[in-house]
Amino acid sequence: MKLIDFLSEIEVDENSLRDILSELLDSVLIAELREFRERRIDDYLSVKDGVSRSIYVHGDLEQDAFEISRRIESVDMILDEYVAGHEPFDFDSVEWWDDKEGLNG
Repeated sequence: MKLIDFLSEIEVDENSLRDILSELLDSVLIAELREFRERRIDDYLSVKDGVSRSIYVHGDLEQDAFEISRRIESVDMILDEYVAGHEPFDFDSVEWWDDKEGLNG
C-alpha cells in the first residue's frame, strides 16, 4: 500500500490537520531561519576579525560586513515575529580586528 493511499484512509478533522500542518511548517521555517542566521553570524564575525569571506561583496571587508549584517537583521525581525523572547544579534559587541589591536588610527 502506498503512503498516500494509507493517509487518505485516515479520518482526520480538516481543521485539526490544517493546524498541525501550519505548526509543522512554522517549525521548519524557524529552524531554517535559525540555521541561516547562525551561518551569517559566523561569516560576520570572521569578516570583522579581518578574514575576507566575500559573501556578498568581493574585496571590501566593510561593505561585505554591512551586507551580511543586513541579512542577520532581517532574519532577526522575522524570528521576533515567530519566537517569543527572541534576542537579536548585538552588532555593537563586535569590534573590527584592527580596532581591537589598536591598528586603526
